[in-house]
Amino acid sequence: MTEDPKGLLVELGAMRKRARADRHGYWLPFLLFGLITLAATPFYAPRFCVPSGQNPELVEPQPCSWNSAEMPWLYHWLHPAGQVMNSPVFSHFQPNIAADVYWIVALLCGYLAVVWWYRWRAAQVGVETPTRLYAQVTIFMLVLPLVGVPVLSELFFGRAGWQIALPITVAVIVAATWRVRSVGFTLAVLVLFALAHFLTVYQYGPLFVLAAGLAGLAHLERNVVCTVTVAIFTATVLFVNEAGRFGFYWPRGVEHFASTAVPAFVLLVGGIIGSVRREMTR
Repeated sequence: MTEDPKGLLVELGAMRKRARADRHGYWLPFLLFGLITLAATPFYAPRFCVPSGQNPELVEPQPCSWNSAEMPWLYHWLHPAGQVMNSPVFSHFQPNIAADVYWIVALLCGYLAVVWWYRWRAAQVGVETPTRLYAQVTIFMLVLPLVGVPVLSELFFGRAGWQIALPITVAVIVAATWRVRSVGFTLAVLVLFALAHFLTVYQYGPLFVLAAGLAGLAHLERNVVCTVTVAIFTATVLFVNEAGRFGFYWPRGVEHFASTAVPAFVLLVGGIIGSVRREMTR
């Protein structure tokens, strides 16, 4: 190490830059969740059937019909308000428990893997990225749709009506969090609560749970590439699933691929860019 003051400042700056590079590990979570999102594609493939009594060779198959009354109890527990079926992308989608179970298991395993990854990296490089806030946000977003929203819908909203239940719920959340944390914390809890309800109504709701977790990760990383990737991912989820309402339609042969494959591509590209930048700064 040089004793020259200018040289010391240069070396200190280089050490800080190296420490920041060692701390950033978002590239692996992006790759992991990109693959998880891509693997969900088959669950959204439309099913087509031929009406009974018709010759399959003479009649064009039509989307298979379904009845929510025939769905198992787990579906009604996870979706107490039903599911919106008029989304342009999911116009031929038939709800299924397999998709729900896949997302619950995949997101839980993915979040646990991310926490382990950051703690392992801290032991290897000596620079730790705190994961407590990230774990709190992701656990909250997994538990609330599984327990909180169904229980509130069954015991409170369904009986008192949303006109009464919603203001009371908001008031309870504000009272429980206002004195414990800052105003920003209270607003964040309210947003996450609304997002958890959004998850149970829309078919692509799990992608917003993923976006919430990645937003928490971007807050911890405080990295431009990470933050921009999360923002593009969230905007892409909205665009590919709701663009049809504004006159943009995906070809029928690829519409169900677009709902998951395009957002997955964003995460994979972000992960690759982050990995390349990490190698360049080493």
